[in-house]
Amino acid sequence: MEKRCISVSALSSGSHVLHFADGSTYEADLVIGADGIKSVIREFVTGRPTSLVYSNSVAYRSVVSPEALKGVKTDMMRPLCWIGKDKHIISYPVQANQKVRSFYISEADSFNSGKMNLVFFSTDSSVPMGSVDVPLPWAKPASQDELLHEFSEAGWGEDTKLILKEMKDPSKWYLHLLHPSLTSYVRQRVVLVGDAAHAMLPHLGAGAGQGMEDVYALCSLLGDARAQKCHLDDALKAYDSIRVARANMVQTMSTIAGNIYEKRGPGGGTNAQLREQLKAIYHPVWHHDLKEEVKRAVASVYGPRGVL
Repeated sequence: MEKRCISVSALSSGSHVLHFADGSTYEADLVIGADGIKSVIREFVTGRPTSLVYSNSVAYRSVVSPEALKGVKTDMMRPLCWIGKDKHIISYPVQANQKVRSFYISEADSFNSGKMNLVFFSTDSSVPMGSVDVPLPWAKPASQDELLHEFSEAGWGEDTKLILKEMKDPSKWYLHLLHPSLTSYVRQRVVLVGDAAHAMLPHLGAGAGQGMEDVYALCSLLGDARAQKCHLDDALKAYDSIRVARANMVQTMSTIAGNIYEKRGPGGGTNAQLREQLKAIYHPVWHHDLKEEVKRAVASVYGPRGVL
C-alpha cells in the first residue's frame, strides 16, 4: 500500500486525522511521526515550518573491493578517520552483501569476501551554515573527476591518492540537519521519533541509534500492561521529558565532532588538541543507562511496578 501523508489535523474529541495525497483520510487516537528528515508530521508538532539547513558539507560515498587497495600501506582492516582542514575521510570494512558495519571479521575473510566502505567529507567553512539552499535531490551520482578535484590539494598522502583512484562511481550526499533543535517532540497526541524529531549529521554514527532509543522509550511507555487510553497524555509527556534533552545533545555533539575532524573544533586543530577533544566524545553516547532512565519514566506514569 502506497500512502503519502500531506497533513495532520486535530478533532475536538482529542483524536487526529491524517490526510493523504490521494484524498483519503484516517482517524487515530495516537499519531507517531517516523517520516524522516523531511517529516510532514513535524510541522504539526511545531505548529510552524521547521528549518532543515544545509551544513555546507558533502559526503562522497563508495564501496570498493579490498583487493583494489592492496597497495595502500595503512591498515584498512579497522575503522579509520583521516583528518584534514575542512575535509575528513571515514573508512571501514563491511562484509559482502551486508549493509552493516562489521568490525570483527578477520583480515583474510575481509579480503576474500568483504568490501571497504569509504566516505570522503568536504566542507565549505567560508559561509555560515544554513546560508545556502540546495535543490533536490540531496543525493546523486558524482564523477570521479569531481572527487579528485575536491581532494587534490597537497598533504593527503599517497595512500589517499590510491584510494581515490579506486572510487570510480561515487555518490554525492548534501548533508542536512534540523536546526535549530526542537524543544518538544510532542503536541497533543502526536509524537515524533527518529530523524523527524532530531535529524543530525552522521559524524558520531549515532543518528539511527537515537531513533532506536526513541522507539524503545515510546514502546515501553505505551506497552506497559497497565496502559489505557487515559494514560496517553502522561505517557507522551514522560517520553518528551527524557528524549528531547538526550537526542538533542547527541545531535549537537555530532555537529561538534565533524568540526573537530576538520580542525574547526573549539579546542584547536593541532594533533594534541584533536586527541584531547576526541578522547571522550563518544562516552555520553555509548555509556548511557537508557533502560534505567526508561524504567523511571514508566514508573512516573504507572507507578513502580512497571516491568521492562
